[in-house]
Amino acid sequence: MQNEKDVKVSVKGLTKKFGDLLVLDNISFNVNEGEFLCIVGPTGCGKTTFLNLLTKLHPATKGSILINGEEADPKKHSLAFVFQEPSSMPWRTVRDNVAYGMQLKKVPTQELEERLDQVIELVGLKECENLYPNQISASMEQRVAVARAFVTQPDLLLMDEPYGQLDIKLRYYLEDELIRLWKELKTTVIFITHNIEEAVYLAERILILSNKPTSIKTEVKVDLPRPRNFLDPEFIRIREEVTDLIKWW
Repeated sequence: MQNEKDVKVSVKGLTKKFGDLLVLDNISFNVNEGEFLCIVGPTGCGKTTFLNLLTKLHPATKGSILINGEEADPKKHSLAFVFQEPSSMPWRTVRDNVAYGMQLKKVPTQELEERLDQVIELVGLKECENLYPNQISASMEQRVAVARAFVTQPDLLLMDEPYGQLDIKLRYYLEDELIRLWKELKTTVIFITHNIEEAVYLAERILILSNKPTSIKTEVKVDLPRPRNFLDPEFIRIREEVTDLIKWW
């Protein structure tokens, strides 16, 4: 049972229809302050629609999304999104790309520079901060996107399979970086992935979505110490539990 005073995000009865097509069906869940929540679901179940509703890019047919007890409002709350595809602006340096969100929010110059230095150091971009996106690797571009999102100190950070197109070695490395950044900055994260092992490695809790019309099938808590070990019997047990749940989609 989650303590209400710790709830950062509350989704209540979230429903989305496109004409007669019911895509999301009465989804309700809470995310605690500073929690790392992973969501897994089958291809075509409406995960993109789900994220677009959470960021208020699309209106819900029914239901509400509350942040700190108030209706989520992009003009009031800070909502950040990291996409699967690199999203750096090619005409801005790495440092200027990371700074972009803070510049939009008119963060005072001294604070902006201090936050920039902290996050760029945390994600290992210091040596390339004055380079342009076409001068860095794909993995570094994703670090830029993650740093740009975290540095704005968002109320809610949504990540849509940000490492899905990277090779497995790079993905493991960047997942470790992500956890280090999350622990340091205490951001509330919702992370979408198809990769069950990735979900168990990252999450404190996993929500499993059904096929359309999409609802929350169940949740699985992941109470494992960090850094996590893929060969830990409990890690394997949780991974198998989630896999078995997915087999019945």
